[in-house]
Order: sequence, then C-alpha cells, then structure tokens
Amino acid sequence: MIRRSILLIGVFLGLLVGLSVADSFADQSTDAVMQLERVIDGDTFVASGLKIRLWGIDVPGKNEPHFQNSTLALQYVLESGALTCAQVDTDRYKRAVMQCSSDGVDVGSLMVRAGFARDYARFSKGFYAQEEDAARQAAQGLWQ
Repeated sequence: MIRRSILLIGVFLGLLVGLSVADSFADQSTDAVMQLERVIDGDTFVASGLKIRLWGIDVPGKNEPHFQNSTLALQYVLESGALTCAQVDTDRYKRAVMQCSSDGVDVGSLMVRAGFARDYARFSKGFYAQEEDAARQAAQGLWQ
C-alpha cells in the first residue's frame, strides 16, 4: 500500500512538472494569495483562516478507496508552490468554494488528470472532463 502510494505520488509529481496548464481564472484581480494551514481531504483545506472546498472536483470520501492518496496528493500540490485562489461560491457547509492554482497551475486540473479526483460535472459543467478522460484512458488513480 505504501509502495503504491509512493508510486502514485511519483506519477503526480511527473504531471506537476510536465503539465503546462493555462491559468483558468477569468478575472486575475479576484485572485488572492493564500497561506496553507492544513489539508482536510483531497478537495478541502484550510488556508489564510478560510475552510476552502475546491471548485469543480470531487474526491473519494473518508471510507472509500483512494481517500488517503487523494489527500496526500492535494497536500503535496498545495505545499509545492505559491497558492492563489478565487472564490466562486459558498457551499451549504459555509465553506468558500474556490478555484485555486499552485504556481499558476490549476489545482483541480492536476488532481483530476492524475486520477486523484473526478470532474464534478454537476457544478463544473464538464470543465475538467478532458482531464478525467485522460486519467481514465491512462488507468491512473481512481481508474486503475
């Protein structure tokens, strides 16, 4: 299990280094530099005093396979670069729903492309569908 987690993180690191994704935020002036405090799971974290839910993606729940891998992957991505976020909404749990980037790379895109998350089409309207298709075709993460 540990060996598999390390392998998945290695694949994820390769994607992080090799993937060049254009900044997907429509209005740069709404981006805020955030200071990571802690990661809760693969799509939720606390930064700059806010509980943040990543927009457009969904990850396995606490008792589902790949929960730990998704959580570790998000922690790695958020700790590996400058974190900026733009608020999209507030959810029913009063979390700030935000689209975030790490060193200018869309965090949701990285998580979905590496197979640690799914496109949450109900909210994203298929924004990350291509990344999910690529992860499925490569049998990565959730799609193994």
